[in-house]
Amino acid sequence: MMKKLIPIFVLSTLVCFLLSACNSDYLSKKEYIAVINNEKIKVDEYKVYLWRIKQLYQNIGQEDIWETKFDGKPAEEVAKERAFDSIKSIKIQVQEGRKMGLTFAEEEKEDILSQTEELMNAIGEEEMKNMGLTEDTIRTVVEDSVMSQKVYTEMTKDFVGNKADFELFFETNKEKLKQVRVKHILLKTHDLVDGKLVALPQEEQIKAKERAEEALGRARNGADFDLLVQEYSQDTDSLPNNGEYIFMRGQGIDQNFEEAAFSLKVNEISDIVETVYGYHIIKLEEIIEPDKDFIEQEYYDLMKKNYFNKKLEEWINNSTIEINQEVWEEIKIK
Repeated sequence: MMKKLIPIFVLSTLVCFLLSACNSDYLSKKEYIAVINNEKIKVDEYKVYLWRIKQLYQNIGQEDIWETKFDGKPAEEVAKERAFDSIKSIKIQVQEGRKMGLTFAEEEKEDILSQTEELMNAIGEEEMKNMGLTEDTIRTVVEDSVMSQKVYTEMTKDFVGNKADFELFFETNKEKLKQVRVKHILLKTHDLVDGKLVALPQEEQIKAKERAEEALGRARNGADFDLLVQEYSQDTDSLPNNGEYIFMRGQGIDQNFEEAAFSLKVNEISDIVETVYGYHIIKLEEIIEPDKDFIEQEYYDLMKKNYFNKKLEEWINNSTIEINQEVWEEIKIK
């Protein structure tokens, strides 16, 4: 009997050791980026967050983004810090989820598998290989993301919005919440090249001003504005909708364009408005009053997020966080 038990004991001990080796406590110095509340955070998981930030940055500024600085700090360093802030936040939420005893339902497990496949496809097989990522790593990242959503739901399930606060907010900001629907004609003085505005030759800029004046004259004389848009406008994004845009104040529209649009009366046509893109002629089609019911729900959702973020900030402030500086300095984006 003892001869049979000894091999079983040895096998079970070996299995326990191998399982423990997968635990973050057994990661080598090169395998973890930081320690958060005594949990080692794997480098390969961090690389997934860094990949996401890299895509975001390059969508904004293309490859040239890595040659720029933000407040004197290289873009690469800023991106690394932002990626770390993300994984730090998620990991702390996951730790809190464990304390709450949260687990995944069957449909959530299926969703995790689906999201894992989607993320792997987004990264691509070659990039996965270059970064040393495995399917298990991607699945862990996805599991953490889903768990953080569960933590949010659990922490905010009893949140109730304050009706009186919303009414005050709405009355105070009603004018700012209005939208305008406009149509415009653009004669360009600048072209967008690789995410940067490049001035056109001087003669083309002079011609753009002349054509803008010509289009304005025809518009003021009653010509169909939609037809003028199709004939004159060089804004290819809005041409399919006859030059139409809908926006409210503070949505990133050029300041000169925004001010001109909000100063018009319905069906009124602006003078020539100059922006960084060129010369515009704007026609106000409609003033859209704010949808109070929709904004009320958006307001409560925002208050709920603020409520949760305060709790998250408290968790982060009460956490012990130590970056593995040796590994941090070795990680490069380019």
